[in-house]
Amino acid sequence: MDTYLVVTLSSILIGTTSASIYGSENAINGINKVPKIEGQDIITWCTTSLLENQKCEKLAQSVLQDKGLFGKDFIELKCKRAFDTEECMSWVDRGEASLLGLDAGEVYVAGRYHSLVPILQELYGASKPYQYSIAVVRKGALPSIQPGYGLSGLRGAKACFPGVGALAGWVMPIHVLMQEGGLKITDCNNHVKSAIEFFGDSCAPNSLKDMYNPIGDNSDKLCKLCAGGAGIRCTLADPYAGYEGALRCLIANNSGDIAFVRDTTVQHALLSHQILGGVTEDQFEIICRDGSRRPVTDSENCNWGRVPADAIVTSSAVSMEQRKKYQDYLQVIYQLYGEPNPLNKIYNNITNGVQPGGYNPYSSTESSRYPYETFNRDNRFNNNFNNRQNEYEEDMNNKASTMPPFKNRVDSSGQPIESIFQLFRSNETTDLLLQVALKAAFLSPTLVCWRGHSTRHCERAIAEGAADFALFDSADMLHAANMHRLVPFMQEIYSSGDNWYYAVAVAKEQDPDTDLTYLRGKNACHTGLGTAAGWVSYGCDGAHAAAEYFTKSCAPGALSAERCRRDASEDYFGHVGAVRCMVEGGGDVAFVRHSAPAEVSAGRRREWWARDLLPDDLQLLCPDGTRAKMHEYKHCNLGKVPGSVLMGRPNHTELDTYSNLMVYAQQFYGAVTTDEFSFSMFYSQPPYSDLIFSDVAVRLKPLAHNKRSAEIVAGPALIRAARIVSCDAPQASYYVASDPDFLSHAYSNGVMGHLLAISLFLLALLR
Repeated sequence: MDTYLVVTLSSILIGTTSASIYGSENAINGINKVPKIEGQDIITWCTTSLLENQKCEKLAQSVLQDKGLFGKDFIELKCKRAFDTEECMSWVDRGEASLLGLDAGEVYVAGRYHSLVPILQELYGASKPYQYSIAVVRKGALPSIQPGYGLSGLRGAKACFPGVGALAGWVMPIHVLMQEGGLKITDCNNHVKSAIEFFGDSCAPNSLKDMYNPIGDNSDKLCKLCAGGAGIRCTLADPYAGYEGALRCLIANNSGDIAFVRDTTVQHALLSHQILGGVTEDQFEIICRDGSRRPVTDSENCNWGRVPADAIVTSSAVSMEQRKKYQDYLQVIYQLYGEPNPLNKIYNNITNGVQPGGYNPYSSTESSRYPYETFNRDNRFNNNFNNRQNEYEEDMNNKASTMPPFKNRVDSSGQPIESIFQLFRSNETTDLLLQVALKAAFLSPTLVCWRGHSTRHCERAIAEGAADFALFDSADMLHAANMHRLVPFMQEIYSSGDNWYYAVAVAKEQDPDTDLTYLRGKNACHTGLGTAAGWVSYGCDGAHAAAEYFTKSCAPGALSAERCRRDASEDYFGHVGAVRCMVEGGGDVAFVRHSAPAEVSAGRRREWWARDLLPDDLQLLCPDGTRAKMHEYKHCNLGKVPGSVLMGRPNHTELDTYSNLMVYAQQFYGAVTTDEFSFSMFYSQPPYSDLIFSDVAVRLKPLAHNKRSAEIVAGPALIRAARIVSCDAPQASYYVASDPDFLSHAYSNGVMGHLLAISLFLLALLR
């Protein structure tokens, strides 16, 4: 004979309150008492509210009194109260609690972030493992929503949600509005922002919680209607949190316009006569997806989607044998205390009737028959529809919701954006690491690494749409903006907190004959052809002087693509590479960023060429012919150089998407770590340096729309230097965008970029 675990136990079991904190444990601590093992001798159920905890304690007492009726399945039950479900998940994950009841939406979070697995699922009505998501309004409210006109009339409405992440009360409504209601995706990695833009003042508990506010920039707009005091407002402890709380929000002082709940929530509330304060069903109606309206009892034909039932979860570390033990234990509890709810006579169970004084999960010593609110949502254990399904592991494909995922961010043409990150200074391994790392963090849109042959190739690829964005040196930025209309949208920030660094000239301490005022016959090491710190700082006159003075140079990118490449395949490329060039005898002077000498000395790098390099072995060459120590770069430098920037095509919608992706990426991978099993955006595994991003960067800063201009980022000094290097360049005008989409503007006609002039200069050098 089939048996079912009634929902009654759901409301009770949903929490385990720690007796040590809340006084629910009555065990006597004997001196020789053997410690009880969690999950074997004792089951701890995690609760999140005082009333829920009290009900759990009553169940625990009844289980202890009826110990003999459990036989071999008896396990002592404890209750342990947490602040919210996330803390409960952490406790179960760490083995500090055994069981926890969750909303279907929370089951995903529990599995994704805490490795919890479901072992039992609730059933409703005629053994249905699902519920419906519905939108409840007061009759006649929101006249802007009319049949045949869809859901766009909801824009600006005051909404009541049970909580961010609730499947029926948040995920499904937001998804439907994205698909059919005109809700634009503001941030594809944080849908709370999209809801903030769409709704008016609302109540969505947890909208400011770290999990749903990962970079801390959510406004409090979705907390305006919440009613809690300090410390609980807009949390799951708020009076308007949970499915029943969302209904209260709707009717309290007419504060809300619409509440997103489950169909069982409304039925339960109407039957209890307590939650709605005497309000009857004829005062409400539900809004269908086509804009029409139906009575609240017609949810099967007027809903926003079907969602899976709630479930009980445990740690994935629990063995299959132990999981079966939990299931058997809960089944016995149902058989003993599963008297059907007097408000719903669908199921009959006589077991409890022959136990005088036995625990009745549907009765209460409180004045209300429905005093307990599990997780501040529907009262699971006191619901009049539910029972537990014994084996959650059975095939649920035909019963679970078929709700598709949220849509990706779309571009101006309405097509989903797939970001392609083009990398020109890194090796394939690093490219794939970044791609895999962002995919592992479930960040959207999907990042695809595309490798160009050179910086110029990447500029053209982005302009032509083959790639979307890439990191450029500030001098390359000017060329990309002038020749290909590319626009900067993020910039590197360094440990000093600045978005710039100093360009310096470095020489060996044991080579006193080299100074910056006279380099005739000297060998020079450059970071790369056309780079800001290693090349442009010379100026046009300096370039001609270099042609006369330098005997030999290393300027990666000057010759063929196979030899002396301007990327990480060349050992002497970049700032660290230029210093290495000098240390190994390839040059007398290196032109690099001010931090480069410190990056390679004092044991900071393990390569053989840098192992014995001490800070005092290197000195800075000052413009006046003097020398200075490495830390004196502020008064001994060649000028300030803007930090590298990410650039893309001139479209704010696309650029905002890419910027958003990288902001979230650095939240996950911005910390510098040398762990070979971890990925760090701002760290390169030796012997490489500055792969994708600069190793000295600490974060990427988004540029405001009115600052997305190469001319603004570069500043007058670098622009002047770049124009001097490009000796025949007139006063080129770099694009400054003032409108939202850039699309109506055109660049003024430029001339051949400054790098072409440098290339011609190098050809002259080689003659």
